[in-house]
Amino acid sequence: MYCIKCGVELSDSEKKCPLCHTPVYFPDHIPTEERPYPKFEKPETVTPRGIYFVISFISVIAAVISFVSDFNLGGGVTWSGYVIGGIILFYVFFILPGWFNKYNPSIFIPVNFLCTGLFLAYVNFATGGEWFLSFAMPITIAATVIISAIAILHYYLRRGYLYIFGGAFIAAGAYFPVIETLAIKNLGHTPIYWSLYPLIALFLIGIMLIIIAIVKPFRESLRRIFAI
Repeated sequence: MYCIKCGVELSDSEKKCPLCHTPVYFPDHIPTEERPYPKFEKPETVTPRGIYFVISFISVIAAVISFVSDFNLGGGVTWSGYVIGGIILFYVFFILPGWFNKYNPSIFIPVNFLCTGLFLAYVNFATGGEWFLSFAMPITIAATVIISAIAILHYYLRRGYLYIFGGAFIAAGAYFPVIETLAIKNLGHTPIYWSLYPLIALFLIGIMLIIIAIVKPFRESLRRIFAI
């Protein structure tokens, strides 16, 4: 016989546990008015929506204060546009998904990049630049396609992770020459061909992951080592 609270072994003659002084309950003589075990109470679940509401309220106040201060001091919208844009990006990336019960990458990732593109378009307009349509927009669209494809495949497919991430590394490697080409063409940068280094490195990593996915002994060895 053992104590129901601390587990100490008891003799048949003991009426209280010598360690924790808990009364000994015999299986055939458990009083009905007192439970031998504490009643289990499910802890209250704390929902973060209250925190999201507070952050939303603070974000609105910060945006309004920035706009009013900028308008009163400068007579127009100068620096406050950047502040408000940064607040919106922070909210869309980190707070907006919390209002939903389930994160769906096919919706939120394109929305994130859309807001990023709009912010870059505003910066281009505010500074009088001509780099958005020829440089920032193609780069943003390419990043949206690559990252959305990776996230959606990883979200909906239950297998083939090595193929997905192998293709992701290869696509990411090809992304860098696109950036350098557009920078040389539109921003007047001197060609130094720095993009070849990440291209080669990421391409080799992607090929390695695909080979591991194809060759079963490599895949099983990796699974045993990293528990994946």
